[in-house]
Amino acid sequence: MNSHLTTVGKIIMTILVVAIVLGYVAVQYGIVGAEYAGLVKVKLSKPDFHYSPWIYVLYTHIVSGCVALVVGLIQLLRKPEAERMQLHRWLGKIYVICILLSGIVNIYLSIFASGGGFSKAGFFLLDSLWICATLTAVNRIQKSQVEAHQQWMLRSYALTFSGVTLRIWLPLLMTPFEFETAYPMVAWLAWVPNLLIAEWAIRKRATKVKRLASHAIPIVE
Repeated sequence: MNSHLTTVGKIIMTILVVAIVLGYVAVQYGIVGAEYAGLVKVKLSKPDFHYSPWIYVLYTHIVSGCVALVVGLIQLLRKPEAERMQLHRWLGKIYVICILLSGIVNIYLSIFASGGGFSKAGFFLLDSLWICATLTAVNRIQKSQVEAHQQWMLRSYALTFSGVTLRIWLPLLMTPFEFETAYPMVAWLAWVPNLLIAEWAIRKRATKVKRLASHAIPIVE
């Protein structure tokens, strides 16, 4: 019972965090305007920065990334049932398309990332792993490797969730540090811990499955 309540609590907390981030993105970039966002202000302060076409690429990243964040959460929280597999597949296709689109434009954005080479390397590696993990998950389900597909999708969503953790880490780090110091750290902290947690969850589940299998009572005919 306590374990169930803990799981429900984690689900509710995850949904709330995603909702808060989506609300922030909608207000900041949809109502207030991108030019007033903190990260964009930093770029606009540089005389050699070209607002266009960078801003259009940014909006493509924001829209596709937010859709992937929501759709991925739905896929993660609901159990695919036989009578709803068609919906699961369609949502999966939307998720993959959004990640491919966002991941490709993110590589462009990483080239112009604030914070120097350390930031650019962090975001470039994030985007590359994001695309690779998602395509690997697709490849595994095409080969009917369901367990492997779920594992790679969990890794993929851990990287998708970096859009949320970035906005948690940045204000925390900007309390003791200046932006120029905090942002390069965020470029790695936004996704590396997420991926480590996903790996821990995958290995924990694999260990539990093996333990249950070893305690299974064989049926003697």
